[in-house]
Amino acid sequence: MEIKQNEKDKKSRNLLFLLIAILAAMNIGIGYNLWNKNKAKEVQIAQLTVDKSALEKELEVEIAKFEQLTSENEGLKGKLEEQDIALNEKINQIKALLKKGKLTESEFRKAKNEISELKLQIENYKLKIAELTQQVETLTVEKEGLNEELGSERQKSAEQQRVIESKDRTISMAKRLHAGSIVATGVRERKIFGKKEVETDKASRTEEIRVKFVINKNEISDSGEKDIFVKIIGPDGAPIANKVQTTKVDGTETLYTEKKTIDYQNAKIEGVVYCKKQGDYPKGVYTIDIFSEGYKVGSTKMTLK
Repeated sequence: MEIKQNEKDKKSRNLLFLLIAILAAMNIGIGYNLWNKNKAKEVQIAQLTVDKSALEKELEVEIAKFEQLTSENEGLKGKLEEQDIALNEKINQIKALLKKGKLTESEFRKAKNEISELKLQIENYKLKIAELTQQVETLTVEKEGLNEELGSERQKSAEQQRVIESKDRTISMAKRLHAGSIVATGVRERKIFGKKEVETDKASRTEEIRVKFVINKNEISDSGEKDIFVKIIGPDGAPIANKVQTTKVDGTETLYTEKKTIDYQNAKIEGVVYCKKQGDYPKGVYTIDIFSEGYKVGSTKMTLK
């Protein structure tokens, strides 16, 4: 009887030791998983820190480009005031974002997108400088032409005609509208207590693309109603259009997505256009071009993930 009791006690002890071993193994597994997750998070934070340094260097390069352009074109400073203000504001926004120390993943993505927009603004800035420089050179040639002595009435008539054509081209260029800023964003409607517009960068949640634009002040442009054409080109390179609708740009018919008519009175004016396509929006980079009166007034890009 005593032998049976001893065997029973021995079995109980063995079972207890087995349970203790199982619990110990579970604790070790849980501890390892926690350590592994913490390690992965540390790696992610370290990578974001490295990527942030890369963004800071990228920003420094763009600032240097901007400063070089301004120093090389001091004579055009008064004509570039709006662009200068917009670029300085964008640079300060990015600097403030990068000063936050460790960035979250969403803050890093925002900073990266802001730098992409800054690059595009600087490219547009260079185009504006080239345009203004061409105008100055044209006017200089015109002045020199007017001061030349013509050898004959035929030469005089031909020169006068050339001057008139040069003036017409210069005036036509100077009268053109220019977009100070263009911002494109994916939006959807959240139907809770009424309709509320919600921005999104997710392709799967995008219902429309909202395009906000600012047309700069131009005192010599013709005032009145002007049609603003918005053309969105999808990641596949094809224009987004629910129906065939075209406008002439530089003499060539081109498809556009939506049109908005504004009352332009030679002052800065803001506008917004909502563009919708049939079916889902694919992921990728979208190009947004804005046209008016037969020429491009501005361009930007956006990304849906």
